[in-house]
Amino acid sequence: MARQEIVFKEAELDDAAGLADFLEQVVTESDFLSQDDDSPNMTVEETACFIQNHLESPNQVCLLAKCDARVIGVLNIEAASHVRVNHIGDIFIAVAKEFWGHGLGQILLEEAIDWAEHSGIIRRLELTVQARNERAVHIYEKFGFEIEGTKRRGAKTKNGDFLDVYLMAKLIENVTE
Repeated sequence: MARQEIVFKEAELDDAAGLADFLEQVVTESDFLSQDDDSPNMTVEETACFIQNHLESPNQVCLLAKCDARVIGVLNIEAASHVRVNHIGDIFIAVAKEFWGHGLGQILLEEAIDWAEHSGIIRRLELTVQARNERAVHIYEKFGFEIEGTKRRGAKTKNGDFLDVYLMAKLIENVTE
């Protein structure tokens, strides 16, 4: 791959079309996601509302990896607004297939942890990952995530074969600035 500059930035409203296109693309490139090509895609308008909601929420973030103007990776942390669970951030990370193996997922994960440590709210990050996605499981463990359980038959392939899904989490400590 030719040397290209990659920028990491929080999603803004003018990124809605690019993010919608990216999400539509990545579901066709990987069978490790819970969505697939038959899943409904978010419209540009729905994506803009999604971004706006994150921009207004102190316990949610959507970070993009961009090459030129194109979205090539996303980190999303969702959290509820309810007081009893608003400290729990659910992570979603995806990278365009042509950029796999270049460390973008790890950078996005580092950013997720850093953001959570400085959020003042998030004290637990959690995610689900297919047990067969050994590369991702290894990366999550490298960054301190632990397997807390296995959701048997938590997903299935296009052929109908059931897959186990790990429930992984990392506790986040306060960082003083």
